[in-house]
Amino acid sequence: MHDRLAAIHRNLVAAILAVTFAFATQRAGAAAPVLAPSEHSDFTYYTFALTWQPGICSTEDGCLADQPKSALIGLHGLWASLPATLTAQGVTSQQWWQRGCDFFQHSDAAPALDAPLERRLDDVMPHFTHPLLTHEYDKHVQCFGFDAERFFATALAMRDAVAGGAFGAYLVQHAGRDVTHAELSAAFDTDFATTATTSLQLQCGHDATGRTVLTQLWVSIDATKLADFPQADSLIDAPIAQDNCPSTFRLPAWPAP
Repeated sequence: MHDRLAAIHRNLVAAILAVTFAFATQRAGAAAPVLAPSEHSDFTYYTFALTWQPGICSTEDGCLADQPKSALIGLHGLWASLPATLTAQGVTSQQWWQRGCDFFQHSDAAPALDAPLERRLDDVMPHFTHPLLTHEYDKHVQCFGFDAERFFATALAMRDAVAGGAFGAYLVQHAGRDVTHAELSAAFDTDFATTATTSLQLQCGHDATGRTVLTQLWVSIDATKLADFPQADSLIDAPIAQDNCPSTFRLPAWPAP
């Protein structure tokens, strides 16, 4: 029995690593597995939400004391846009952003994930009072019938693909500095070779000193081309403008210990 359980565990880890490898090699043209919803699939795009960890942890209520400080580029989530069935019922995008899957069903349960995947997510997701992983699963995943293991392994691999590219290197190199909105956006457009110049939308907040800091990066992706990410043809201009960063802002670094 122990050998059988060990074999199952190895297979699960191998599957996660395979998904991660597929996205890591995407820039070389390798195919990625398809992440497909089995329910409520009548939506048109995803918002892929990354966090700038020192920024998001320096604003509002901040992050918990156990927040890992090994990563600068973190993962918030992967959000399906408003399903057409809800649009037909008069639901607006703003209402969908507030409630998400609660329009269909409520869970508030954490996803059942393999331990290695949970540890990797814990390393790169912000640690809030209410666990972000549970929130993301409840609001953006469970009502679509996604396989939770594949969904979060895919989102994590997408995050790794961005962090491992030229745009990720640009962000890390500018940690602790002021940057311009135009320069940061240009770095994204160049790395992803995209003409969808509003695909990337930035979110800023204010730290305890009142300084404007980058907190999140949102990328709009065609729902039918998620498996092509980060190739240029997967990106679309943001259907709804939500960028709130000014012309210049700070990319904070983690405070010195």
